[in-house]
Amino acid sequence: MAQEPSLSFQLLERRLALMRDLASSLEQAEAAVVRSDVASVDRHRVWQQQLCAALGALDAEARRFRLCAVTENVPAVQKNWMPSPGSGVPPHIRQRWNALALELTKAEAQVRHLNRVYGALLRRARRTVEIFCRVLASSAVTYVPPKARSEAGSSGLEK
Repeated sequence: MAQEPSLSFQLLERRLALMRDLASSLEQAEAAVVRSDVASVDRHRVWQQQLCAALGALDAEARRFRLCAVTENVPAVQKNWMPSPGSGVPPHIRQRWNALALELTKAEAQVRHLNRVYGALLRRARRTVEIFCRVLASSAVTYVPPKARSEAGSSGLEK
């Protein structure tokens, strides 16, 4: 039982670090989309996939140790992170946990917001590219390639 709060803090701190990394990556990916830096967008996509996989593994680890919430007002996302009610956790430990849980809640809210913004940015970028593709496809019949310079010179226009 004494190890349970320590394990809970470790898992919570690891989740908080991963969420902060994910938020940072989303911010950098947004900037890369604005700059049209495709290579950077792709690097961040791969990094974000790795972070999400690590978060999934962390959630599985928390479930394996059966960590559960003490109160009902704890967000559902964090219910697996609190030491179980019967563990006799002292008040100062609960305060520390609550402070970490609050930071995690803020980080998760930031990631949700950044994810929505990034998704909207990608949808707008896709629409812009689709518009350019349609313009290019429809202008192919309107404009013919210019004649080569040697043909123009031999047509008799230079007399």
